[in-house]
Amino acid sequence: MKVVYGLVAVALVVLFAAGGCVSKAEFDKCARRNLTLQELVASLEEAQENERIRADRLKAELDAIKAGGDLCAKKVAELEAMMAEKNAMIDKLTKMVSESPLPPELSNALADWANQVGSDLVEYDEKTGVVRFKSDLLFEKGQATVQAGVRPQLEKFAQIMGSAAAEGFDVLIVGHTDDVPILKPETRAQHPTNWHLSAHRAIAVEDILAGAGMAETRLAVVGMGEFRPIAPNAGGNRGNALNRRVEIYIVPAGQIRISTGTAAAGG
Repeated sequence: MKVVYGLVAVALVVLFAAGGCVSKAEFDKCARRNLTLQELVASLEEAQENERIRADRLKAELDAIKAGGDLCAKKVAELEAMMAEKNAMIDKLTKMVSESPLPPELSNALADWANQVGSDLVEYDEKTGVVRFKSDLLFEKGQATVQAGVRPQLEKFAQIMGSAAAEGFDVLIVGHTDDVPILKPETRAQHPTNWHLSAHRAIAVEDILAGAGMAETRLAVVGMGEFRPIAPNAGGNRGNALNRRVEIYIVPAGQIRISTGTAAAGG
């Protein structure tokens, strides 16, 4: 466009110089108009360049967002695969336990122990051999340190599992939470998510059992977060105390395995 308007100016100069019919006033008018057009063209070209720069910047941002989205999708897929793997392991162990009840001597010892402890803290299901601790009494709110008054009960459980009646059985410790997210910064620094909190609580129980004499090769831990509730959560950050629990599965030795390898081992 600059070339076109430049040719117009040259042509007008030639006509004026040759004594053509274009007067000096008309020439000046055309020259001013040509100058105005040149300024307009320059302004449009500058605006065009600015828009091109903005478009390039937006494209770069969009590419970055797409790349981030791909990474997030990959992470979500990995977490979902891990969750499915854990669910499959729990389902398998639950079925295994229900199909293979504990020896009467071991089951009776666990039942007597649970009765002595009291149902406010622990429940024992004789049909499946599952021991369930209530986290609200086992731990302080949002914490993964076992309360001192409860440690003796876990140590007594370890003694039972160290008896001759429990030979040939391993222990899987599974931590669970409700659906209330962790919000306090000081708590999130230690347990970023409910998944972390549930795993850390399971590990805390494992540490006490190991410290009471159970071989670490017989122990495994899993954190399930809020993803395996046994009762509806109340919503509105109220959760449900029934879902805040630690479950102990007593299973035949060597059976805490899934297709991709062993469960998360304690210790």
